[in-house]
Amino acid sequence: MKNNILIVILLLVATINKSYSQETVHFDRVFHYRTDDPKSTNKREYITTDSIIEIKDYNKYGLFRTGKFYGFTNLYNLEEFIYFNTTNQYDRNPKLKTENREGTVTYYNKDGHKMSEQFLVGEQTKQIQLWNNQKPFLTNGTGTFKCDSEKKNEKIVRIYKDSLEIEGFIVRESRNDTIYIKTDTKAYPKSGLQSFYKQIAKNFKYPSFAQLLGIDKKITISFVVDENGKLTDFEPLNSTSLNFEKKAIRRLEKLPKWNPATRNGKGVKTKFQIPLTFKH
Repeated sequence: MKNNILIVILLLVATINKSYSQETVHFDRVFHYRTDDPKSTNKREYITTDSIIEIKDYNKYGLFRTGKFYGFTNLYNLEEFIYFNTTNQYDRNPKLKTENREGTVTYYNKDGHKMSEQFLVGEQTKQIQLWNNQKPFLTNGTGTFKCDSEKKNEKIVRIYKDSLEIEGFIVRESRNDTIYIKTDTKAYPKSGLQSFYKQIAKNFKYPSFAQLLGIDKKITISFVVDENGKLTDFEPLNSTSLNFEKKAIRRLEKLPKWNPATRNGKGVKTKFQIPLTFKH
């Protein structure tokens, strides 16, 4: 009888010591910002057990990404960590902490099959494996991956060696050009990012309807910086509302050229995403 009581006590202690929590949050289109939009189909489930945080990301097609992370005590920092490391952005949030933080991320296609698996450590992303039609492409982290883009007439080519990407580009067949993912130097505003943000904010008229309602708005704009530094091909990555995106794009179109990204000493086209926050 005493042994049975001892076993029960030990089980209860083990249960108490193992912390567990679950939370669901809705996000914008690129899973950068949280949103209160009830129509958003992008949501993330957090499952926290002791020092491990697991995520499940869903979009309109269903589950498309899962992950398991270590070293995080703040979900907002984890969100920035995932966005920064998986989108290859260098406009880093100054509050982002990456030291002694790591995790694995797995992507799935619409049929639920694995597409890629990555290891995120600090500020570095390593490719564990890539699949196309359930066929693995990498051997010990080395190989070439080719696939069609989500956009028509676009093909993606990415080359890896020892789990690190050494070359990557998008071929736009309809435009007969190439956008480089992996470059020697990155495109950058000539006056710096902080000045660039100030130039966008200058003379930006906050929509009167939004101001009346006291609405704050966070948006993300994607664009191409061409081989001469000109900003082109603007695309809002959020759902269009209250004309925030259109106004931001009109403002971006008027801004000065950047220093273009370079590859082998020559200017090349590359993509950039810029997050913007407008407060009433």
